[in-house]
Amino acid sequence: MKAILCILVLASSSLALTVRDQFTQFQSEHGKEYCCEEEESLRLEVFTSNLKKIEEHNETPGKTWTMAVNQFADLTEEEFKTDVLGGYIKTPQSGNHPTGAKVSVADLPTNVDWREAGVMTDPKNQGSCGSCWAFATVEQIESYAAINNVTLTKLSAQEITTCTPNPMHCGGTGGCKGSIPQLAYNYVQLFGLATNKDYPYLSGISGITGNCKYDLERRTPVVGITGYNTIPANDMEATLQHLATVGPLAVAGDATPWQFYSHGVFTGCNYANNIALNHAIQMVGYGTDETDGDYWLVRNSWGANWGEHGYIRLQREAELTCGTDSTPMDGTACVGGPGTDSQHVCGMCGILYDSSYPLGAKEWGLP
Repeated sequence: MKAILCILVLASSSLALTVRDQFTQFQSEHGKEYCCEEEESLRLEVFTSNLKKIEEHNETPGKTWTMAVNQFADLTEEEFKTDVLGGYIKTPQSGNHPTGAKVSVADLPTNVDWREAGVMTDPKNQGSCGSCWAFATVEQIESYAAINNVTLTKLSAQEITTCTPNPMHCGGTGGCKGSIPQLAYNYVQLFGLATNKDYPYLSGISGITGNCKYDLERRTPVVGITGYNTIPANDMEATLQHLATVGPLAVAGDATPWQFYSHGVFTGCNYANNIALNHAIQMVGYGTDETDGDYWLVRNSWGANWGEHGYIRLQREAELTCGTDSTPMDGTACVGGPGTDSQHVCGMCGILYDSSYPLGAKEWGLP
């Protein structure tokens, strides 16, 4: 009996040591530093809980996607939603039909990936700032400028984050506290956009929006746009057509369950639950996995080490599947503007509800 007890104690110690070792490795890989022993103990406790969640998910048969420890493994789900998400809204004016002739879905290619066209910059990381809306906008303008034969250049997410006004508090209070791509498009239409080299991104490190340094004498805009347009809400055919024939889309999604996504076709948003749109990302294509079925290809702004080298594949159902965003006023309307108690959102994680793209991307100064 004593021998058995000793074995159990040793096994328990070994397990605890293994978790601690993984936590130490996690701290080293992601540069995690904590203020004190109490904070480190709390983060170890959260890490342990998340590790169990990840292992249980990956051991469940039939899953089409896997989880993994990443930079968010020391955050609770609520902290993840508060600190990482929450920088996006869906604006009421969305719903314009795309220009151009209607194309039958049957005539579209079965796979589209705009990375293959050489119009995508490398994955970016918004860091400790709720600036996903700025990154989605910048990525869109980069891509559309390249599609229009402007040399592909990494543009300034910092300029949009710090300089885009948000007087009506649409999707937040602006900067690192959230805003919308539509306001960012308006800013770029008026003032153009500098390169990341000319106006580098620092808010991801500081978590602070900072003050706008717009100065034509010291800052040179390189790209401009003539405006923006939107895809009809929840229109799967229009989304497929645009991706296949025009270019990528800035979209909204409920990214709460993406915290530990590693790879595979994601199916983790439950249509029966609240689908709270809280994150802006770039949809860059669609396709079919031989094992796990059809998907939407989405570029995130959490760095290349997250997901599939910065990307996630979301399940694409054959028929339009929808749910409800029952908390739209938490992030889908402007203060004092129109809003309702709920929104009808479609596609995995509400990905088809709000899509936008820039018009007339060109070199700054050209007519």
